[in-house]
Amino acid sequence: MSNIKKSSQGSLFATVEEKIKYSTSTVEELRVPIYAPVKQLPPQSSAVIEFKKNNNVRIIKTKWGQVEIRNRLLTQTHKDIMDLIFTYKKKIKRLDDGTIALYFSQSEISKMYNQDPTEEDKSKKSKNLKWFRQKLDEIADCRIQYKDNTGNEIDFRIILKKAYSAQEDLFGIILDSNYVEFYEKGLSVNYSSKLPDLIAIESPLVKSIVRFFFTHKALNLSLENVLETVGFPLPASIRTLQTAKKTLRENIELFKTFGIEYNSKKEIFYYKGTDNIFINIALDTKTKALPSLND
Repeated sequence: MSNIKKSSQGSLFATVEEKIKYSTSTVEELRVPIYAPVKQLPPQSSAVIEFKKNNNVRIIKTKWGQVEIRNRLLTQTHKDIMDLIFTYKKKIKRLDDGTIALYFSQSEISKMYNQDPTEEDKSKKSKNLKWFRQKLDEIADCRIQYKDNTGNEIDFRIILKKAYSAQEDLFGIILDSNYVEFYEKGLSVNYSSKLPDLIAIESPLVKSIVRFFFTHKALNLSLENVLETVGFPLPASIRTLQTAKKTLRENIELFKTFGIEYNSKKEIFYYKGTDNIFINIALDTKTKALPSLND
């Protein structure tokens, strides 16, 4: 995992393909939690029950905007996979219909995520690939409506469909055209140099908090605001909240490795930035607004 490309901070890119090439994620999708701060969502969890009650719709609002998630709830597992694809893709290509495809080795990405020590175990490798493709299908199922604080809205899927290039012998995903516009018009962030350490974090709550702070150069924020921003269900029961606080206390030293200070007594996070994290601005600096919502 050592041959990771780095981008130049503040640089403008000639095309959205180039911007995507040197980005790990959009900033907006980490500041308004498309991906829940959990590894998986059991069918009997309160989030799933509430989601079903609301006709498979979840609405989350933070100080940075609002997101409406339809059809499928996504987790940090899905975000891990997308981050790995964006970082370790072999090729990025604009197709004839104008969409953008990212090509990658699915066995390589799956192995990076699962950290499978038994590479020769073909049955386990096959199982991991099946699981990996299932997660991509789940991401493709999800439809997202994002609204910023100025009233601009955009409706998109992240993955339009899966693809395969026989010529390259590579698996691929085709990005939804509205998601590509979302990438083009907004900020993006490159934290690929930190990705191996990020993927290795056991707690999905801690992982989601680290990702959120990567979208800032510096920020101090209360625990309550951080939990709300990453999509932690508030208000929560005393037991649930105490369990979360215990997890954060146990990971104070881990937070420090990412440049994040957590004062558990004051319940405040302090972030002064981290080396090798790059914020990439919009391609067109004159048009920073999101595109209009498509019908």
